[in-house]
Amino acid sequence: MKQNSILFSEKNVLFKYNTKNDSYEWDVEFEYDVYGIVRIDDFIFVTTYSNWGKTFTSLIDFSNGEKMWTKEIYLYSIHIIDNLLIYVNKKKRYCGLELLTGNEIFSTKSPFRWSTPKAIVFESNFYLHTKKETQRLNLKSGGFVKTKFPPKIQTRDLGIVLDQFQININNIPDVSNDTSSYPSDAGIGFAGGDV
Repeated sequence: MKQNSILFSEKNVLFKYNTKNDSYEWDVEFEYDVYGIVRIDDFIFVTTYSNWGKTFTSLIDFSNGEKMWTKEIYLYSIHIIDNLLIYVNKKKRYCGLELLTGNEIFSTKSPFRWSTPKAIVFESNFYLHTKKETQRLNLKSGGFVKTKFPPKIQTRDLGIVLDQFQININNIPDVSNDTSSYPSDAGIGFAGGDV
């Protein structure tokens, strides 16, 4: 679907601009400067940062510019399933928030201690997998349970996964060993799931 609107920021303000009408549809002011913007369907995730190094994420409604919530968090590896936002926090815990309210449902450690798993979402389920093992996330409790993919999906051969947004939804880059950054794989810039 073609859109006539674009999003852009200037310092601490986010604008939705209609290119067809040459007009602003709305603007939202934040306490701190805008650091990142990601849109997934009707939701806009805006990252801001303070002069004291604190990072905040806000959820904005794309249609009307309403700020739905703001939390002092930075979202890595966003996935949306129904009304649940799943992300990884700075401590590498998998967290679940109610999408519309921002209320935390769970925060849990990865079931993989010595390897970095890849994430995949299909059939309204969130999976972590390595070549040897697959775990499914319980979307209510945040617990992981061992499982298997359908027989035609072989995890040992599974490489890059693209979801309906055509965004790479694999693992978080290991920033301790790599100083480069990939826009589709860093911060709130990679997403997936069903909205």
